[in-house]
Amino acid sequence: MAGFQINKRAIEKMQREIAKEFERANRKHPVRVPIQIDAPDLGALLLSSRSGLESDPHLSRLLLWLHDSAQQYPGRFIDVAAFLEADGMPVDEADNLALQLEKLGLVRIARNLGGRLNEVYPTDDGLLEARRLLRLRADVVARFGHACDVLLHWILRAGGRQAAVSVLTFTEDPLCTFAGDPLAEDEILAALDYLAHHALVLQQSTEAGATAQITAAGTHCVLAGGTVNDYLSRRPTGGDTYNINNSQGFVAGSQQNVVQHNNTGLDVSKLAEFAQLVRQFGPNLGASEEEQSRLIVDAEVLEEVTAADQPEPGRVRAAYDRVHAALTAIGSASPGLVMLVQTGEAAYRAAFGG
Repeated sequence: MAGFQINKRAIEKMQREIAKEFERANRKHPVRVPIQIDAPDLGALLLSSRSGLESDPHLSRLLLWLHDSAQQYPGRFIDVAAFLEADGMPVDEADNLALQLEKLGLVRIARNLGGRLNEVYPTDDGLLEARRLLRLRADVVARFGHACDVLLHWILRAGGRQAAVSVLTFTEDPLCTFAGDPLAEDEILAALDYLAHHALVLQQSTEAGATAQITAAGTHCVLAGGTVNDYLSRRPTGGDTYNINNSQGFVAGSQQNVVQHNNTGLDVSKLAEFAQLVRQFGPNLGASEEEQSRLIVDAEVLEEVTAADQPEPGRVRAAYDRVHAALTAIGSASPGLVMLVQTGEAAYRAAFGG
């Protein structure tokens, strides 16, 4: 057929129109496939998203804003620049933020011939992530752990290794947030006390408020990566710790009829701290009144047996087992609850090894 030509432009236009029709149909009637999964073990459960979005003050607030906008205007693409303008941020950052959320699979970008990438729409994963952030905001344990992490990093960044800094000025830093929600002054001061207790910072009270200077251990914690809890859990420990004082004629080997008198002690300091954390945050774990009451009583018992001059390993183990069982029996799992369980397991390993 001489002279016949294919109209490529018309075909491309038809393809774009078909793609738009499929997209509109998918929004109105999304495909849902029912699946069945087994409930995970709480001791190994990681409820936090792999995105780590709760630590990013801008992306987390943007995603929550997109979530609210999608509820008001379902099926419409939303201009990221409008959020930046209302938030007092440079509007030219819109494309960059949109690309970051797209890379995480949280939004779809409406690409056009103009090359702008600021028109987006949250995906199903994006909506789920936004709801996770809203739940995290109310989790006091997760907020406390995050406050310890960001405060320690800020003290090193603001004061270096030598200078002390005024702690409450951290509230002016954009990173003083969790899941897009500002951290309160009392949360910052509680985190400071915890860091000072573990010798990660030197704390001093002044007329203008508390100041802090990072220690060598605090610097090592920051440079090691991970969280403060990770660092404290990795500190060198052995199995059952035995302190041998004034040992005369210490004998090693398989000789019989050897009598030796030594003073022994078990380091249960981390288990004592774990018991205090359970008592402090137990009322905020979403447990029933009965579960909460039992958990607090068990934590008080653990705190009591670890406070003895010479803690008995059997009693300490039994008390820890009761607290661990009470935590894992709570039905409403949350990231804060998971963090408490993991902190307890790390404290137990620090005392008994394994």
